[in-house]
Order: sequence, then C-alpha cells, then structure tokens
Amino acid sequence: MMVNIDIPAFKCVIRQSHFTKNEAHRDIFHEAYAFGAQSLSMKILTFHVMTDYGMLRSRVPLSEIYTKPPKDDIPYYYKQLWDCFGEHCTITKFDFLKEKRAEVLLRDKRKIWATYLFTIDWFNNPYSEEPSDYKCGHVLAADAGYLLCQPNNRLFWRDSNWVTKQFPLAPKEIKVDQEHLSVETVADRWVTEDTDSFYYEVSKA
Repeated sequence: MMVNIDIPAFKCVIRQSHFTKNEAHRDIFHEAYAFGAQSLSMKILTFHVMTDYGMLRSRVPLSEIYTKPPKDDIPYYYKQLWDCFGEHCTITKFDFLKEKRAEVLLRDKRKIWATYLFTIDWFNNPYSEEPSDYKCGHVLAADAGYLLCQPNNRLFWRDSNWVTKQFPLAPKEIKVDQEHLSVETVADRWVTEDTDSFYYEVSKA
C-alpha cells in the first residue's frame, strides 16, 4: 500500500497555530520545505515538512501550508474540492504544465489565479476505476499565497503560445467520460498469432 510519496520539494510557510493549537498564533509563520505527501482515504491531502530549525512534521494539511503569508485566505474545503480517494497514488510534475498559470473556479464560483506545482493521481479504488467518477488533483500555488488541490474541471489553463482561442462550448455541453475502452473485449475482434515469429501476422480467430 502506498500512503507516503515523494513530491517535488518546495519552500513554504506554515501557520504557528498548527503547531501550537493556539489561535492567537495564526498570524505567525514558520519557514519550511514540503518534500513528501500523504494520501489517506476520505481526508484532505497532507504533507511532510522540515522547518528551518530542524523539526520534521508529518500530516500537515494542505490548508495549513502557504507559499507566503496569505492575503484573503479561504476555507480549507475551498482549497481541495474532493477528499483523497485512497492510499494508492502517484505524483507527477508534468513538464508541459511546468509553471503554467490557471484560473481556478472555487466552490463559491469566485475565480482566482494560481501556478501549477504538480499532480496527484489516485488508483486502485472504486472511484478512480469508474470513468465517470475519476478525478486527479492538480496542486497549485494561488497568487494569494495558499495551496490548492483541484480537479481538471475547475481549471482553465493559460498559455500564450498555445491557448489563444475563446472557449467554444458552454460548460454544460462537455460530458464526463463513461467508459474505459478495451481492444480485447470486442467479441468479433479476437486475433490469432504465430508466437514463433517475431513479425507475426494478425488475423481474426
């Protein structure tokens, strides 16, 4: 079972109130590096962090980690739209999305800007295996300083070299996937092959 996973490390600040459980410390921040993530089913994404005074803390929620002291902070349930789907996950920093900007549609329909960090993708759970329920989570740093973990359908990406057209469809016109196609389950397309030949001929059975 994969619970903990490496992430591209990034410098961050964490509210002192998370460490002391004293709300009077909310406006004090400790510098740290986030270097690992932990995904637990039906919980917010959490991180392993190392402070600049040598304290290593685990399970620090996404909602308590910032790239800078935040302006206009938002509730934790706005930052991540869905709980983690399970313990099995992968982390990928897509080269194509590196430092890309995205407009994020929040739960209350406000739009804010953020910069891509990396992507978490879950597998081996009922939701991820069902095409219409599948979601990955893109972790982004909002311009206001807080972190976000948002699915594809809450992000509108910007790229001056490629994304140059107006959105052509009404959002309600775009449907979710309903199936995983398999080339070996089509009844009249079974194939035979000569396993002794490297360049074998493919034909119907």
